Amino acid sequence: MAVKNIKTIRPYVWIPPKYNAQHRITVERSDGTVDDITDIAFYVEIEDGATDNIGRFEFIIWNPSESYTGVWTGMEIFRYYCDYATTATTLRFRGRIEKPAYTNNQIRCSGRSESLKLQDITVTKSYNGFECSTILKDLFDSYATDFTYTNVNVSSVNITVDWYQKPFLDCVNELCTSAGFSFYIDPSLDAHFFESGSVTNTNEGFVQGMNMFEIGEFADDSAYVKNRVIVYGATQDDTQTMYTAEDFDSQDSYGVREKIVNNSNITSYEQAKDYGDYVLSTEKDPPQTGEVTGTLLATIQPGEKIRLSSPMNNLPPGDYNIISYKHKIDFDEGMTTTVNVNKEPKRFSHVLSKMIESDNLKSDTNSNPYEMRFSYNFLFNEDTGTHSDTEITDGLLKPTAASGTWISPTRELNSNITQAYLIINGELKDNITVYVSGNDGVYYEIVGNRSKIDLTSSIGKLLKVKVVFSDADARLNSLSIQYKTT
Repeated sequence: MAVKNIKTIRPYVWIPPKYNAQHRITVERSDGTVDDITDIAFYVEIEDGATDNIGRFEFIIWNPSESYTGVWTGMEIFRYYCDYATTATTLRFRGRIEKPAYTNNQIRCSGRSESLKLQDITVTKSYNGFECSTILKDLFDSYATDFTYTNVNVSSVNITVDWYQKPFLDCVNELCTSAGFSFYIDPSLDAHFFESGSVTNTNEGFVQGMNMFEIGEFADDSAYVKNRVIVYGATQDDTQTMYTAEDFDSQDSYGVREKIVNNSNITSYEQAKDYGDYVLSTEKDPPQTGEVTGTLLATIQPGEKIRLSSPMNNLPPGDYNIISYKHKIDFDEGMTTTVNVNKEPKRFSHVLSKMIESDNLKSDTNSNPYEMRFSYNFLFNEDTGTHSDTEITDGLLKPTAASGTWISPTRELNSNITQAYLIINGELKDNITVYVSGNDGVYYEIVGNRSKIDLTSSIGKLLKVKVVFSDADARLNSLSIQYKTT
C-alpha cells in the first residue's frame, strides 16, 4: 500500500514589489519657501527606530553657484517622501536641520527628527492607577500640543507614577517598559503606541537572490546584556519592596551589568521577585542581532516587523523585529535600505499586566545607603507571625501587656544572609528592639533602626525577625529589613 501525505505544506514565498522605490526630498525655509533638492542631493542618509531612538538624517548637495549659501541656518524642516510609484507623494520622515556646513562647493546638513522636541520637555505629574495609554495622551495634552495621538493603542496595564521634572521621553520609555509597548512619532507628528512585535509590514522584505544585497553576520550583541536586575517597588510607610535577581554564569562571561528598575506598581516581595526574575531571564543572554541590506524600501516605519529570507545564510524565512533602519541614497553606490534586526526577538511577559495596583501609592525611591539587594517588609495590615503578649490590629503591631515579643514567619533564601539594615516606623521606638536571624531563630542578632549589621552568629538561609517591646504604649506601623546574601 502506497504511503500518502495527508498534510498540506504551505510554502513561505514573499515577492518584492514590482517597481523600484522613488523618493523626493524637500527643505522648508523659515519663511515657508520649499526647496526641492531631490535632484541635487547626491548623498542622503535617514536613520530611525522606535521607543528610545530619535531619528536622524544627513544630506549633501553641490553648491558651486552658491545659490543655497546662507539660505539654511538651522531649524528648517526636512521632509523625505518615498513610494512605489512614478512620483513619491507619501511623507515617510520629517526632521529639523541642526547643523548646516559649507565647504568645497558643497553644503552638508544634518539634523534629527521632530521627536527631538520631546527631549527638551520635563514632566512634573502624578498618576494613581491610570492605564498607560491614558497617561501618554495626558502627557501630550499637557506638554506637547503640537503632536496628535490618533495611533495610541490601549494597553492592559495600570500604573502609579510620581514624576518630578523627568524628561518627557524618559516618561514615555517607562510607559513602554511597563506595558510592553513600542512608541514613535510619525512624519505627520502623530504618536504611535502599540504592543511590541505586533505590527508586521506585509509590503516589504528582503529575499536572497531577489532584492537582498548583503547580510551581515548575526552575532551575540553583549551591549544588551543585563545580568543583575535590582527592583525597587512601592514605598509604603517608609518601607520599600526590593529584590535583586542575578545570573552568575552571565556575570562570569560578560562581567556584572546592572539594571535598576523603579516601579511603584510592585507592592509585594512576590511581585518584585516575579518581575526581577523575568527581566533577568530575557536580558542575561545577548540577543542575536545583525544587519541586512537590500534595495531601497519605501514603506517601513519604526517598530515594525519585516519579512526576511536567506536560508543559505542561516536566516530562515520569517518576520523579524526591526531595531532600527537606515535609508542611504548615494549617486555613486545606489539606493539601499539597511535593517538592524533581532534574529530571535523577545516579547514582554504577562507578568507586567498581572501586577496589583495599590490604591493610594505614589512612586518614590527610598534610600538604600548600603546597596542592599532584597527586603523583607511588614506593614501589619494582616495578622501574621507568632505572638507572645502582642497583637496586630488597625495596621499596628503592639504589646498587650507591659512587654511582649513578636516573631515573623521564616523566609527561605537562595543563599546565606550576611548583612541587614533596619527601617522601622512607629511610636516610642526607643522601647522597641529588633533582632534578625539567618538560621531560623537558633541565634538572633540585634539591629538598630537605620543601622547596618554584619551577621556573625546567625548566618544562614532561613531569615526570621524578632521584635521585643519594653513599653505597653510602644507601636510599630511598619518594619523593613533590607539585606544582602552571598
